[in-house]
Amino acid sequence: MSLSTKNKRVKSDSQALLKPIAFAFFFLYLLLSLSHFFLLSEDFKWTLISLSSLTMIVSFVLMRKAGNISADRQSFWILILLAFGTINSVLHLWLSQLPEQTTNIFLVIIASGIVFSNRAHWAFLIVLNWLGWIVVNLAVDMPMMMHFFFALFMGTMLSWFAHLARRTLVSKQAELLQERDIAVAHEQEAIAANEAKSAFLANMSHEIRTPMNGIIGMIEIISRTNLNDDQKQFIATAKRSADSLLFVINDILDFSKIEAGELRLENVEFEITHFMRDLVQEQKVLADSKGLKLDLVTNNTKQLNVVGDPYRMKQVFNNLLSNAVKFTDRGGVTIKYDVVSIDDTLRFSTEIHDTGIGICDSAIPSLFDSFSQADTSTTRKFGGTGLGLAITKQLCELMGGDIAIESTLGKGSIFKFTIPFKPADQTEPGDSDEHPEALQPVMNLSVLLVEDNDINQEVMLAILENMGVNVGVANDGLEAIDILEASDSTHYDLIFMDCQMPNLDGYETTRRIRAGHTGEALRQIPIVALTANAMDSEKQKCFDAGMNDYLTKPVDIESLKNTLALYQRN
Repeated sequence: MSLSTKNKRVKSDSQALLKPIAFAFFFLYLLLSLSHFFLLSEDFKWTLISLSSLTMIVSFVLMRKAGNISADRQSFWILILLAFGTINSVLHLWLSQLPEQTTNIFLVIIASGIVFSNRAHWAFLIVLNWLGWIVVNLAVDMPMMMHFFFALFMGTMLSWFAHLARRTLVSKQAELLQERDIAVAHEQEAIAANEAKSAFLANMSHEIRTPMNGIIGMIEIISRTNLNDDQKQFIATAKRSADSLLFVINDILDFSKIEAGELRLENVEFEITHFMRDLVQEQKVLADSKGLKLDLVTNNTKQLNVVGDPYRMKQVFNNLLSNAVKFTDRGGVTIKYDVVSIDDTLRFSTEIHDTGIGICDSAIPSLFDSFSQADTSTTRKFGGTGLGLAITKQLCELMGGDIAIESTLGKGSIFKFTIPFKPADQTEPGDSDEHPEALQPVMNLSVLLVEDNDINQEVMLAILENMGVNVGVANDGLEAIDILEASDSTHYDLIFMDCQMPNLDGYETTRRIRAGHTGEALRQIPIVALTANAMDSEKQKCFDAGMNDYLTKPVDIESLKNTLALYQRN
């Protein structure tokens, strides 16, 4: 620890002591002043009362002003108070000439060791008390000088040990405070690093999702044209690759959301039996392609509606089932599930058994860690980011459940997880987050697309025009405002607003529209965010700017249709 740090700690220690010491001195010398007034009758009575009263007044003032005195000065005033104590004791001894009054000096010496961690202050008080006692004894020639000499010597030794203990205590406190400060600093650095990592991942997700919107959008458009069989197969392969890439990007995005505390769960009513059957049906294609059996087993065959987040539930299953199929070459995968009612909740328990390669015992403890895989060769052979199981565990915990694994190397694995749900009859109005039914392809709408990316413009124009939507295009926010200001003859029903644009971004553009910069008639025009940033904080930022709805890139066609359905002319 540096000398300056120790000095600061000593100062703060003195600062903490001044007020209680001043209070103790005030109370003590108030009693002494009263006792001198009522009990003493000697000529020196008023001298002692005056000095006691002065000490009492100084103590009272310091007690009241302690909080306003700097740490440097507080240490000095503690020294002054104890010096007042010495002067009172020595003067009382001199005037009374009673050897037993030496006891007061003895008490000040002991108190100096208990109070002071500062070596110079302690030494000054000890010397002051010894000099005072010696001068009085030489001047008055009191009896029993040697007896009190040894008593004072023993008191000084005790004060020395008390001073050493006090000094050690203050030093230890300083070290602990410094360690606490270092720990707090490290925690803040870790939080900052984690926030920077999450921001980086979210930004990378945004930067990747923007061109992915063009890739997936163009694939979708091409797939709707007249193609021969070979071309259809090529497009299907490209779509599968794009979907795989999007799956990885979504993993990174979900990880970023969880790390940032932004992942929000929905409360939607869904039916467990249908959910499980649909889930297995989707995964069956992958299992069949490897010649694996995929079985669904349950003790609960009746239909049962529950309230929860089916999207995140499906994500948990997809992560676990895709891993089970990926790491299994022979045999198959079996899903066992059951729903048990406990009090006012339904406990959904699942076991996913596979006959795959299994996991060694040493790898299991870190299996759910971020960016972790059982073996480095796993990445080379099977691919993957190492985020799937980490996200799965975090999703289970966010939904109030847990997850565990049992595995034998070379024989297979069993993943078990449990999630609580509410019974459907406990659903309150408004809990469901259902969307309107998808529209027919032709829509009676006029839309302004505000988008600075040429490829994304092309994709959105093709998709919207294919639906029969009349589309106008603005390359940035300033151009959008100019178009809207001059739109006397063209009425727009809806604006799709990109958020990150040069010149004027989507947030400020929206705020200006809502403020009436494009005219009173357009202040309430529906504005839907169209952004590659899928973080919940971004969604809230769009709503705060005045937008009505929110879509992410790559654009999901069904979500786009559902959004358009809300604003279609009758």
